[in-house]
Amino acid sequence: MNKLLFLFTLKPIVYGFIGMLVSGLCFPLAGVVILRNNLVPMRYMLMHGVLLGGIFSIALKLPLLPVVIAMNIVLVGIMYFLNGGKHSRLSTVSSAMMVFTMGLASLLSHIFDVPAKDTLELLWGSPFALTLPNLAVLFVLGILLILYVAVFFKPISLLFFDQDIAKSCGVNVRLHNFFMLLITALVISVAMKMVGALLIDALVILPVAAVSKNAKSLKGLFAISAATGFSLSLVSYLLSLLFNLPVGGTMAVLSVVIFLLSGIYKFLRNKRY
Repeated sequence: MNKLLFLFTLKPIVYGFIGMLVSGLCFPLAGVVILRNNLVPMRYMLMHGVLLGGIFSIALKLPLLPVVIAMNIVLVGIMYFLNGGKHSRLSTVSSAMMVFTMGLASLLSHIFDVPAKDTLELLWGSPFALTLPNLAVLFVLGILLILYVAVFFKPISLLFFDQDIAKSCGVNVRLHNFFMLLITALVISVAMKMVGALLIDALVILPVAAVSKNAKSLKGLFAISAATGFSLSLVSYLLSLLFNLPVGGTMAVLSVVIFLLSGIYKFLRNKRY
């Protein structure tokens, strides 16, 4: 306990704690959008976009987070244009864009002689590296996510159910599809700063996947996913401080454990009835 109290007198620890709690609460909302709207393939493209943006920022000596966010927004815009604003065939277009981003990242890394060590650091990330401007971006994105889900819950529900039915009910399908893509791009970009590109699923996807089997409604799925993400972030951060462990790795392991326990619970419940 004394160790924790001392650590929380340090600014990087406090910033990281705030960042993990906010992202743990809000980012699973985007995870619901990603899973229910079949945007998982696009997530891989955006993770490669993080690497490409990181190489750009290192090569040109620019701030990392704004460059990564701008890069992923550009990639989403290109993908949306190539797909004609439609929801179908997103996986095909995102696969092509993923190959393009990796190829371009490889070329730029060679041309600008970006050290492999600096590139690999993008894959892990750390909440201890958060700054006040990073936290401001995180808070704005979190509020945006909460407001979008709260204000547009009915259109979102219709879109998840059937795009054609949503359109016939007066939902602006193209606008919401683009906004969902944009939210996904922003969340993946910012989550990279927290846990790194390789462990983004631990913060965004796995809290949702762990509870989706037992959620009784979409509203319940949003609420339970946010509560699970918040709890995982809190416990992971405290454990990492107590035992000197990487936050991203700790959260990844705990997320998988929760996912497995949820599957076991569902199996036993179904077997009982």
